[in-house]
Amino acid sequence: MVGAGSVIALIEDDPALSRGVSEYFTLAGFHVIVGASCREARAIAAAHQVDLFILDRNLPDGDGLSLAGHLRHACDASIIILTGQGDVNARVEGLNTGADDYLVKPAAPEELLARVNAVIRRARAGRTRMVSASNVWRINNLTLDPVNNQLGGTADAQADLTEIETLILSRLIQSQDELVDKNSLSMFALGRPWQPEDRSIDVHLARLRRKFRDVGLNEKAIHTVRGKGYRFISIAAG
Repeated sequence: MVGAGSVIALIEDDPALSRGVSEYFTLAGFHVIVGASCREARAIAAAHQVDLFILDRNLPDGDGLSLAGHLRHACDASIIILTGQGDVNARVEGLNTGADDYLVKPAAPEELLARVNAVIRRARAGRTRMVSASNVWRINNLTLDPVNNQLGGTADAQADLTEIETLILSRLIQSQDELVDKNSLSMFALGRPWQPEDRSIDVHLARLRRKFRDVGLNEKAIHTVRGKGYRFISIAAG
């Protein structure tokens, strides 16, 4: 089992659902910490080394999306949003907080387990790739430090990247000026095949382009080839 032995924090205010998911993941070999509010989630993040948070979107003392944003800066744990809101806008909003995945209730335990394993597998693979590719890439004014998830631009400006953003940018840079199709990019950065209705890569790229602007880089260096994929244009990087 990929994630067996990993620590999961389940933040869910439905006692029956929380108990069922906790028991299922415990039997699968995970260590499960349960909370029912934003306050408890923040306390868990401060007291434990959590590998992955599963967050209900609607919690009694706040929004799970805001909580995801806090956790993304407070710890290194991966995040899956579990919620009853399944429309496209809700999914995009969830991914925009920095969540690694977004699953709609009611979700079969087997599917949730598969998603958790995929996120953990991707995080582990990402760390391995970044250690093996520890060199800093420099193209014109752009620098990418794949170990520390740092993007550098003009006048020593820097921006912190998420692990997924680092993986996406590193894959594009490795294929300088060549097309990277959506499926290849999804498999490399997200650990799953691309599906036409899946906006995850688009959302991560939009955030990455915004960070390019923040550090004075040309966001057009990441070029969308409609219906096919993306290309990193090195001449525009600085």
